Amino acid sequence: MRIEVRNLSWGVPGKTIVRDVSLTVEPGETVGLIGPNGSGKSSLLRCMAGLRAPTNGEVRFDGVEITSWSARERARRLAFVEQTADTDSDLRVAEVAMLGRTAHRSRWRGPDAEDHAIVAAELEELDLTGLADRPWKQLSGGERQRTHLARALAQRTSGLLLDEPTNHLDVRHQLELMELAGRTPQTVVVALHDLALAARYCDRLVLMHGGTVVANGQAADVLTAPLLREVFDVEAEIGHDELGHLAVGYRSPVRREPIR
Repeated sequence: MRIEVRNLSWGVPGKTIVRDVSLTVEPGETVGLIGPNGSGKSSLLRCMAGLRAPTNGEVRFDGVEITSWSARERARRLAFVEQTADTDSDLRVAEVAMLGRTAHRSRWRGPDAEDHAIVAAELEELDLTGLADRPWKQLSGGERQRTHLARALAQRTSGLLLDEPTNHLDVRHQLELMELAGRTPQTVVVALHDLALAARYCDRLVLMHGGTVVANGQAADVLTAPLLREVFDVEAEIGHDELGHLAVGYRSPVRREPIR
C-alpha cells in the first residue's frame, strides 16, 4: 500500500493542530513519526486512519481517497492501534483479537477455521498464547497493548498505523514489537517517543513540531544535534552504539528562560 498525505490540516475551533502536512509512504516502508508532546503526531495518524476529517487536504491509499471507502472496506485495507485503547466489556484476549476478523466475514457468519488459525498465529507472534482465555480486566497495560496489536494484525491489512505502540511495554516486548513492525510486508506508520527505537527500526523518520513536518529522511539526517535542540529543547550528542546503531545521548535541557 502506498500512502499519500496531501496538504493536510486539522484542528479544533481556535487552534490548528496539524498544519499543511504532506508526506508519502511507499509500499512496505516503515516510517516513524517523532516529535514532542503536542506536535500533532496522534492527530495526523487519526486523520490518516479516517477517524477525523481534515479541515483541508486529503489522504490517499494506492491513489484512492480514503473517504470513498466504507468503514468495512477501510478495515480490510488499514488497521489502526491507538495510543490507549480500553473497553468496558470483559472479553477474553482471543475474543479481542478475533475482532480483527470482523470485516472479512458476513455479519451472519461466525469465525471459521481460517479466522481461528489467523488469530492463533498472531497471539503466538505477540507472546499471548498463554493469555488467550484471560479476561480483559485482568490484563496489565502492556498485555492490553499487545492484544490490540494482535487484533490489528489479524485484520490482514496492507497498511498499519500505530500510535505509541511501545507505551506500557517492557524492554523485551518493545524490541519484539518494533522488530515485527520492521519485518512485516505491510506499509507501517508508527508514532514513537523513543528516538533510539525509531532510529533502529524505521526505514525513515518524519519529525513533527508545532503541527508541521520539519524534517523527513534517514535517521542520521533527522536526528541531528541542532534539530533536537530546536524541536525538543535538549542538548544532545549523536553517535553509534556497540552494534553500530545510531544512538542519541542527552546532556541537558535547553534553558529558554532563567529559572525563578
